[in-house]
Amino acid sequence: MRDGMWIPLQHLLDRLRQPKTRADEVRRLRVRLRDEPSSESVSAEEAAASAELLRLRRALKEAIGQVVSCRTCAVGHPPPHGHFAGGHCCGLQTEDAWNEDEIAALRQSGTQPEHLKLPVGDHAGCSFRGPTGCSLSVENQPNLCVRYLCPDLFREVYARGDGPRIDALCQEMEAVYLHFISLRAERLSKLQEP
Repeated sequence: MRDGMWIPLQHLLDRLRQPKTRADEVRRLRVRLRDEPSSESVSAEEAAASAELLRLRRALKEAIGQVVSCRTCAVGHPPPHGHFAGGHCCGLQTEDAWNEDEIAALRQSGTQPEHLKLPVGDHAGCSFRGPTGCSLSVENQPNLCVRYLCPDLFREVYARGDGPRIDALCQEMEAVYLHFISLRAERLSKLQEP
């Protein structure tokens, strides 16, 4: 049932429990994720890059740890960014964080459609943004989301002395992500050759 009927059935449940806009956005996203090849269907180098991105997401999330700057950064901003007190950067449209390269990297590192858990509450910005933050585990979050440090967060991690290590992880993640993008583009271009 997972491959054929899970997404339509989950969409029906989501439509009962969630705002229509969120349920419909996430259905489209789950289909796109399902249709991406897994790590077994790509080159070893591309699969290794996606696995390295997973390792870096975990390391970066751990290095950032619990922060206070993200809890109230959206106060005073217009919706959707300011709908909740925190997570101003999460007020972006879902598609802006979940581009084709992000989806491919996540799929290759093990993210499945059923891993995209939804928050409870209003839909304001990204479909996974809720009143208490992101509803996804770091393993299933786009690389962009994990490595983005707004000025307030940047100041906070530098003030506590973790800035240089976190900045180095962000730079490493960006380099691996760009390498992943080039490997994926190369694979896709070969598929289009006559």
